[in-house]
Amino acid sequence: MATNLRPELGQGIIQNLDFDTLKTFSLVCKAWYLGAHPVLWKHFSCKAPTTSEEYTIWLDTIRRNAGSFKYIYDIGYGERAPEIGNLLLDRCHSLVTVEAVVTRTDAQNPCHHWEETLRPLIERNRVSIQRLQFQVIDGPFMTTLQLPSLLASLPHLRSLDLDVSWMSVEELLPVLDACPSSLEHLSLRPSLHRKSSSQENINTTVTPLQLKHLHIQGAFRDRTLDDVLSCLAVHSLEELHINSIYPLQIPSKLREAFWQLTHLCLKTVRPSPIRYMPQILDAIQPNHLRQVDLNNLDTESATKLIERQHRSLEFMNVDFLKGHAGSLAEILATCHKLKILVFTTVPFVDIQTLIGPWHLWVCDELEVFEGSFGLSLDFHPSDSNGLNDAERSRQVEDQFMQRLGRLTKLRRLVQQGDSLVDMDIMTWSLSSGLVHLEGLASLKTFMHANRGFPSGIGIPEMVFMKQHWHRLKELTCYKVGDSDLEEWLATEWPELKVT
Repeated sequence: MATNLRPELGQGIIQNLDFDTLKTFSLVCKAWYLGAHPVLWKHFSCKAPTTSEEYTIWLDTIRRNAGSFKYIYDIGYGERAPEIGNLLLDRCHSLVTVEAVVTRTDAQNPCHHWEETLRPLIERNRVSIQRLQFQVIDGPFMTTLQLPSLLASLPHLRSLDLDVSWMSVEELLPVLDACPSSLEHLSLRPSLHRKSSSQENINTTVTPLQLKHLHIQGAFRDRTLDDVLSCLAVHSLEELHINSIYPLQIPSKLREAFWQLTHLCLKTVRPSPIRYMPQILDAIQPNHLRQVDLNNLDTESATKLIERQHRSLEFMNVDFLKGHAGSLAEILATCHKLKILVFTTVPFVDIQTLIGPWHLWVCDELEVFEGSFGLSLDFHPSDSNGLNDAERSRQVEDQFMQRLGRLTKLRRLVQQGDSLVDMDIMTWSLSSGLVHLEGLASLKTFMHANRGFPSGIGIPEMVFMKQHWHRLKELTCYKVGDSDLEEWLATEWPELKVT
């Protein structure tokens, strides 16, 4: 049957099979084996098995199939790394991706594995390599690698991912300066420091790069991140990810490249305002961002950002500070193209403050809704309608469920966190509002995993889900239920994956 297919159709089928299915597929006949073999062994991890018997079989697998390897990972792990490296050096001639761990192999000759196997392997595949990832365990060891000369020899390198412990700014800049003009993606995860104690700025500028994606993550001390970003000559970025332990600093030279940004991720571990944030927001073209990921960003900046980008946003991952959830509700309601909303709140937030504005936040186009939060219950006097705090909270919950039930395109629904609420709220039972969600016919994944929330999911709730959520494939809840529920699932809904 497969021999009657046009070659492009056969390859299209093969490309979409998982590894185990592809192995079975390749055993049917010689024609299918020849078609599947290049795809089956395109990706290969070099982490060796622990037992001698498995290791012998594994080495034989490399000898027979290394010619098909395109993407190899974890080179450099373990005592057997040099032997594996030599095998790859002999047989791999068209690698596209190399992910390597570079470390000292012995005290007398720290560069032996690098000089004898890893570097020659990369040089042999210099014309085909498009992506390199280095994890350098020993930072001071960096200068012996001579990375600038290696990178300069790779004419088609498009992506560089460099993970270096305790790398100095002075060591990093020559590496960036040697990157070829073809580089589009740069990811740096160093713990940067300065060799020099001088307080003067480092004024070196590296060769202009045609970067589209810039990812920087690490512990940037003093002005080291500012030093690196100031030295980058980038004309037009599409994606920017910066994750730092310390307050972020983004210099004016780099902000000039923000006009075409479509993806923006700004994170700091410690809640603090980002320096030059107004200038950053002004540098981004209005209604051009499609994806934002904000962590510990002050509410004023987050509000202004969403206001300027509300017509184009499709993905939003935000970390709300306590007490400010409601202030963004009306603005989020204007994001009519929003398809994915992920949010986290700093525990603990009282339930009325948190879920009160939910019915405003979400738009009808939403496909993924994930909330992670901690709930508390702040007891207040009865409201003007004579409702006490618990009654008001249940009313708010019911409003939220009704609004959620109108999201007919929802494919993934996740609600997780912790609770200090000692009452029957957010249990996802029929009595707590699940009946309002009968319209979620497109739902494939539902996760309810909260410590402190009593699970209200029993057999009646499962019957409801099976009747209305026809596409549901995966259900996760903190407490699945009793043995009767497990027996019902095994007999009535065996195809559902429950954890």
